[in-house]
Amino acid sequence: MSDSPKWQEVEREIAAVAKLGRRPVAVTYLDAEPAGIKKFEGSEPSGCSFWRLAAEGGTFYTVPENHFNCAVGAYTHNIPLSPEREKETE
Repeated sequence: MSDSPKWQEVEREIAAVAKLGRRPVAVTYLDAEPAGIKKFEGSEPSGCSFWRLAAEGGTFYTVPENHFNCAVGAYTHNIPLSPEREKETE
């Protein structure tokens, strides 16, 4: 049996207890790609956009490059930026 969490079961338990009006969204930082979860493909204007996509039912993982469109979002996720982009966080 796998030690990995059963995410759909966790979601159902949280939703049942919290009586949420929207789907719960979770974020985790991993050292490797999560098994059975698709990698996000495409582009979004900001890291906050991923919260919206997840709340709408999307299940995916991102990599640092997915967050480069928003310097502030990259900064808050501790994603290194070029010196030019880093100035956007001031």
